[in-house]
Amino acid sequence: MSNDSSGNFALGLLLGVAVGVGIGLLYAPQPGVTTRSMLKEKAAELSERAEEFAENVREGANTAKRNLESRLGRTDT
Repeated sequence: MSNDSSGNFALGLLLGVAVGVGIGLLYAPQPGVTTRSMLKEKAAELSERAEEFAENVREGANTAKRNLESRLGRTDT
C-alpha cells in the first residue's frame, strides 16, 4: 500500500511541477515564439520522464510479483 501511495505522490509532484513551469513560462516576458518553443521542449522532457517513471513502476511491480510468487511457492509464471 505504501508503494502505491508513494507512486501517487510522485505522479502528483510531476504534474504539479509541469503546471507550475507552464504557468511560469506563459507569464514570462518573452516573445510568443520563444515561449512556445520552450513549452514544447519542456513537454517533451516531461513526457520522457513520465515514460521512465512508468517503466520503473512496471519493473517494481514485476519484481514484487515475482517475490510474492516465490514466497508462496508458485513457479508457473
